[in-house]
Amino acid sequence: MTHFVIYTRIGFEDQGQPDLSPAAQMRDIDFLLQNYETEPVVIARHADQFVPEGEALTGIQTALTICRKHFAKLLVARLDRLPVAQLGYAPFFADPSVDLRVAVLPHATKTELSIHARLQAQERAFHARQAAINVETRAAKGRCRAFATETEDAQTADQVTQIVLPMRQRGATLRDIASALNRAGLMTSSGTAWRPAQVSRLLQLMK
Repeated sequence: MTHFVIYTRIGFEDQGQPDLSPAAQMRDIDFLLQNYETEPVVIARHADQFVPEGEALTGIQTALTICRKHFAKLLVARLDRLPVAQLGYAPFFADPSVDLRVAVLPHATKTELSIHARLQAQERAFHARQAAINVETRAAKGRCRAFATETEDAQTADQVTQIVLPMRQRGATLRDIASALNRAGLMTSSGTAWRPAQVSRLLQLMK
């Protein structure tokens, strides 16, 4: 006979993901209890749902307390339902008084689950960084397109850049830069001479 404390969690970031709904989590948990356990006894069920950032996760705290008191196993549907971002790994993997079962990994040991959780964290961090870089890349491309509208074409844009940036770095005024562009025979996309106001706008676009 094995005692279990069931824990489910859904956060604001999980909305719209049917596999993470409370019903989906319970489906996986029930499947494990019915097919991988001979005499399971569920002594408690706790959940954390849409807890604002910074507030205590009372559901998991209560579940852990019951596990320690009754030597029960904490049962979750998936590893990512453990709030390791808020509580760290220690309460789930380093505490000898807390045993852990994950429904979708029914044969995994606590050590294997610990390794798997850390690998998942690395994967999430990779994708988060990748997404952030992609956003910045798209923003940079947008700035380049905006910059290109100030000039006739890409070649002219390069020539303008080679004049504008070094002069600005040396502390040249907007009027000085406009004069230098005009002396070089470079014009705006509208075919007019450069003026200080246009140079100022151009510098803002190039940031």
